[in-house]
Amino acid sequence: MQSAIYCTHKVHTIPTLLPIIHSVQFKGHKVVFTNGCFDVLHQGHITLLNQAAALGQYLIVGLNSDASIRNLKGANRPIHNEYSRALLLSNL
Repeated sequence: MQSAIYCTHKVHTIPTLLPIIHSVQFKGHKVVFTNGCFDVLHQGHITLLNQAAALGQYLIVGLNSDASIRNLKGANRPIHNEYSRALLLSNL
């Protein structure tokens, strides 16, 4: 299930993101991808994002869905919903 575009131009679904990726790659820019749950944001997440960002000109951060996190971490997770996690990440 694809997440909706949330509160910023920085948050996309795969279909809206692919043309952007192709456009910047066509211009010779390097695109880097990482992903995670980012449910309880901590120093390790910031380190990961900084290291990944240093590898190219554009960083794509995939965000696990609420359902995916429940499957991985149990019924009481996520602590923060997709909207909240996307908002936090997009403002870093």
